[in-house]
Amino acid sequence: MNDTLKHKGRHQWVAPVATFGVFVAVCVIALHPTAYDMVRQWIFSSTYHHGVIVAPLAIWMIMQRPLPTPNTHLPSLAIIIVASLGWLVGRAAGISLVEQLALIGMLIGGVAVIFGTTAFRQWAFPLAFLFFMVPFGETIIPPLQDLTANVVVSLLSLFGFDVSIDGVLIRTSSGLFEIAEACSGLNFLLAALMISSLYAYLSLRDFRMRLAFVVIAAIISLIANFIRVFLLIWIATITDMRIAVGPDHLIMGLIFYGLVFLALFYVGERMRLRAPQIVADAPLVMHDQWKASVAITTLLPIIAISLYATFLHNQTTRDEIAFSAVPLEADGWYQRSAPENWSPVFANPDFEIGRTYEKANDAVYVNLAVFSHDRPGAEIVTSGHRSWDDTEWHRVNSENEVIYLFGQSSHTDIDIVAGTQGRRLAVAKAYWRGSNVYTDRKAFKIEQTRDKLQGKNPPGGVIMIAATFIDDPQEAIRKIRAFTGDLESLRDWQTRNGLEY
Repeated sequence: MNDTLKHKGRHQWVAPVATFGVFVAVCVIALHPTAYDMVRQWIFSSTYHHGVIVAPLAIWMIMQRPLPTPNTHLPSLAIIIVASLGWLVGRAAGISLVEQLALIGMLIGGVAVIFGTTAFRQWAFPLAFLFFMVPFGETIIPPLQDLTANVVVSLLSLFGFDVSIDGVLIRTSSGLFEIAEACSGLNFLLAALMISSLYAYLSLRDFRMRLAFVVIAAIISLIANFIRVFLLIWIATITDMRIAVGPDHLIMGLIFYGLVFLALFYVGERMRLRAPQIVADAPLVMHDQWKASVAITTLLPIIAISLYATFLHNQTTRDEIAFSAVPLEADGWYQRSAPENWSPVFANPDFEIGRTYEKANDAVYVNLAVFSHDRPGAEIVTSGHRSWDDTEWHRVNSENEVIYLFGQSSHTDIDIVAGTQGRRLAVAKAYWRGSNVYTDRKAFKIEQTRDKLQGKNPPGGVIMIAATFIDDPQEAIRKIRAFTGDLESLRDWQTRNGLEY
């Protein structure tokens, strides 16, 4: 009798699991640019290697729970529809994070429809755990770099070291140290959040204790990164750069992180022993019938948005534009070639122009990147456009100043970058598409999304205007303002280059 029931229980899962497998395959194939981008980051970015094991861990967690009887739930299709629309918006805006979050949302919605709400509720944590597959957190890297640099300098000063700071550059008696992106601690923070969440789910039964443990893990990971960077700079300084600057830098970091995780698990174990013990869940049985016709409806929103995205791509893809590569004109400013010791990094523009402009004793460096249209891999607004290369030039700070540009005054982000031999630049960055100029990335993305969803995708580009300074960035900002005040209108420049839209 028991064997018959077990066989029947296993048999009733065959169709739902197979259907969900088809649903996942359709999602991956129909939305393959998004899925590919996620996998690429898992493989090639050390910060996101953990993404590879998230789905297997989620499946393993699900298998540890009593399996309910599967039953379809048509109203949950709303989750897939909302996530699909979110993916479409993210695709139009060119925001991969939104696309990837939406893709995971579709998979979670598919679970609710195909396996039912009982399974959905019982598997809530493993399903939420899937969001760790999404490579996120890049936007907090600069603040983490700044925070790490300031804390480390305070610790070095506390221990009597002669130290100075310039943004993310730290100078001691032995040399110059940069708090690079890899030193920001994001990779350790994400790993700590993922591991602590998994441990809390498996070992702690009280929600408040689970939340407390994850928060403690996040705080410990940040403090541990501060201490790690401090120790590396301390050791490198007292050994006159003989230790902690080569491969041993990475080895010491791995050993330190291992010790921190052992301490974290010790804290978790103490919390587990103090937590009340809860009886394991009893097997859940549902009497609603599983319907293949309902499960198949999960495919409809995925196919629909894939077809519509293809339609929009065809509508918004433009042929190559005839571009004259005529530089900007500024009244009273003399033009010459771009400087050889600095140029910004642009991500796959169709055209690029660089010039130096001089007037009296002032000089500014202007670089333009032109895009025939915004598209994946060649976005007008992306973190790939940088005023530093992390080789000869490094970002040390940022400011926000009002700059008059192309007929409008607006708050503009100013990068403060440092080069070798004490060189310093302030770099203003702005964007344009069609006849509109933007200094706010969010405003640009909102307008771009609206237009793309309507089948519009005009030419656009990025402009960076830089000037040197010695001590005070305001010296460079004054030069930039003097130049932009004499600059021709965007429309005039577009007309001379055949970029009217």
